[in-house]
Amino acid sequence: MNRVRNHAVIQNWREGVSARNHKNTLQSVACAGGVTELYSYQQKIGHRTANGVCVVADFTAPGGQFHSMTTSCHVNGAKVGASLVMHPRVWAASAFRNSEVPF
Repeated sequence: MNRVRNHAVIQNWREGVSARNHKNTLQSVACAGGVTELYSYQQKIGHRTANGVCVVADFTAPGGQFHSMTTSCHVNGAKVGASLVMHPRVWAASAFRNSEVPF
């Protein structure tokens, strides 16, 4: 898996490619069927569908579910090019939610 800066991890996620930053706090995981997931620490914050639609959960203070400053930075970076930003409660009820890294 590529080790790159945070903005490049997010770009790789948008493109459906696996990548991680040097501390492993932000990672993009390409899964079967063209799906790619974005994780901040061990929490899933983004989902790229097989069709290339990028969905981000708004885990920030204004979004109503603050986790950490680092996760907020990761989410805000992903929100820039996302197709859809979900409220954390909607995210929790959606099929995109997954609480663990798949490995």
